[in-house]
Amino acid sequence: MQTAAATPYSQHSHFVSLIKPPSTSSRQFIATTSKNNSSSLWSVSEIAEAVRGRILKWGPPGTISTDTRTLQPNQWFFAISGQNLDAHDFITPQLSQDQGCVGVIGNRVCENWDKGFVETEADTLVSLTNMATYARNRRFCGQVVGVTGSVGKTSTKSMIALALQSSEKPVYESHGNWNNRTGVALSLIGIPNTAGIAVLEMGMSGKGEILELARMAEPTIRVLLNVGASHFDNFSSLEQIAMAKGEILEEAKPGDVCVLNADDPLVMSLLPLPFGVQKVLFGQTAGCDVRLVECECTNGGLGVRVVLEYHKEMVEFVIPSPGLHLALNACAAAAVATLLGVSLSQVGICLSAFTPVKMRSELEVARNGVKIVNDVYNANPVSTRAAIDLLKSIDCKGQKIAILGDMLELGAIELESHKMILKHCHSAHDIDLIGLVGKRFCTAAKDMNLLEEFNIVCSLEPETFAEEIVKRINCNDVILVKGSRGMRMEKVVNAIKAMEI
Repeated sequence: MQTAAATPYSQHSHFVSLIKPPSTSSRQFIATTSKNNSSSLWSVSEIAEAVRGRILKWGPPGTISTDTRTLQPNQWFFAISGQNLDAHDFITPQLSQDQGCVGVIGNRVCENWDKGFVETEADTLVSLTNMATYARNRRFCGQVVGVTGSVGKTSTKSMIALALQSSEKPVYESHGNWNNRTGVALSLIGIPNTAGIAVLEMGMSGKGEILELARMAEPTIRVLLNVGASHFDNFSSLEQIAMAKGEILEEAKPGDVCVLNADDPLVMSLLPLPFGVQKVLFGQTAGCDVRLVECECTNGGLGVRVVLEYHKEMVEFVIPSPGLHLALNACAAAAVATLLGVSLSQVGICLSAFTPVKMRSELEVARNGVKIVNDVYNANPVSTRAAIDLLKSIDCKGQKIAILGDMLELGAIELESHKMILKHCHSAHDIDLIGLVGKRFCTAAKDMNLLEEFNIVCSLEPETFAEEIVKRINCNDVILVKGSRGMRMEKVVNAIKAMEI
């Protein structure tokens, strides 16, 4: 860490320039939802009390799983009955004999089940929610950070956990994108008793869902990143989406803190907050508590230089990952971390070690030399536009190729949104080849008379597209692959990795 001798910033601000990330040995362990964390064991008595069930067969303490495919030895299996699947059908003696399951929580077990069994007569998803509420109220009394928004939730959640490494309290970060009712419940159930801070992600596809998650998790710090065009199958306007996202703020209690993006008018339209709730603003807007002063691509587009300001102190660091959108995520993470006592300089040190979450702007270099920006986890108009801008910023000796899969759940704005993305992509003069996968992008391209152009490859399915696109790729190319989860665009990524050049 170095103090800059002279900077272009105000002489009234203390400026710290951070260059190197911390060594691995200096990092504090971040607890996650590990399958067999001994500090998150549940006794059979606790389980029965939490789910409001009956102990029909005793079993040893264990952690909780809802998936027989990933169940580990010494775990209890919580059998969830869903709309399309009843997990009770997967309860067999082999679950204990072959996988080491020590008990079942649910409505029923199979014949000859000889391990633990806690019976619950209620809907098992309700019982899981009851268990999560019990975990929050009876087992964990630390700080809970809840993160929601239309884009950037998972990356920001990971940045928050990373920035809190130097906190005196161990940090627990929810697994992957466990952001729905089941995921948030399992996250709460899995918090180890050694943790002092839990960082959770909260997602939604319809009205009332964020409110339910917030009631379950009771966040003491509630982060609202942005409001964008997504889930238009269930909403008719951005204002309605804002109200649904804003449910995270509704039942905040006196003493809670709401961390809000001051640059987003839809977020700010949700003010005022409930009485006694503290407001913390982040963004580029003047007057923010934590302000993004400057950001720019660096290292040939493979990193982002960020300057943040907090209480007249400034810090500069480089996020070693592509995408200018990461700068505002870092600003949000800094707002949370400084609230919890981490210095701004330490935030910069921690975030300079950030690595992308899997399948979210993840830069991969295949053995054949092709650079792939793997952003296939999900897509909406905001995140897809940002991904295209990311591709444009990367230095490249070969072709820049944008491969885009359909953006789902856009309802009435579906065709308009796909056309808008094509206009943005087509206007980028340094993108050499555009690949489109899915009927929505193909329809939009046809309406815009783009299909006859030499630099567009179009297909309805990722498998057939992959067969065609590999014929057009060279070893020095940089390729963005982006699409909604349902488009399975990882098949295209895998085909590119496997190709011989």
